[in-house]
Amino acid sequence: MVVGYARVSTPEQKLEAQIDLLKNAGCEKIYKDIASGTRDDRKGLNEMLRYMRKGDTILTYKNDRVFRSLKNMVELIDRFNEAGVHFKSLSEPEFDTTSANGKFLLQIFAAVAEFERNLISERTKVGLDNARKRNKLLGRPKGSKIETIEKYHYAKHLYGNQGVSIDLACKRAKIGKTSFYRVEKELSSKSSS
Repeated sequence: MVVGYARVSTPEQKLEAQIDLLKNAGCEKIYKDIASGTRDDRKGLNEMLRYMRKGDTILTYKNDRVFRSLKNMVELIDRFNEAGVHFKSLSEPEFDTTSANGKFLLQIFAAVAEFERNLISERTKVGLDNARKRNKLLGRPKGSKIETIEKYHYAKHLYGNQGVSIDLACKRAKIGKTSFYRVEKELSSKSSS
């Protein structure tokens, strides 16, 4: 079955032109969205992804109607391949996984996306190594924030000096009991060392 997908970004734009092109190209079922291409939660696209069956061909006017980014394109094409579904773009004939050329082009895109991920990973490792060589502290700072310590002291004052229960003292100080006891443990271990 040939399944179509049409999308426009705003209600002011019209879907009819895309729908007519998809019908003329033989689409038996057409899913549509009026939503930004950057959104994950496109109802029509998600319905189409649930509906598609092995042997179906997904047809769209232009590939940017379906894909948000190169990474998203690679992910969806992989999903199509796993499901045995083909993908074609009417205005970009090179995007056609039913042909050897189309498959080859998409494999190049997948390789470029993987290369980009590897570059980012390498840059991150080099950056972390350089930071370690400069004795730069990495990760989350140890200990509680000053704001949390102040809340602890206020709760401790209410509890110790005003006879307020620990539950109510923590509630008034806007600190959780777990945080209260964690700060207390931190401060007591600092004072004992």
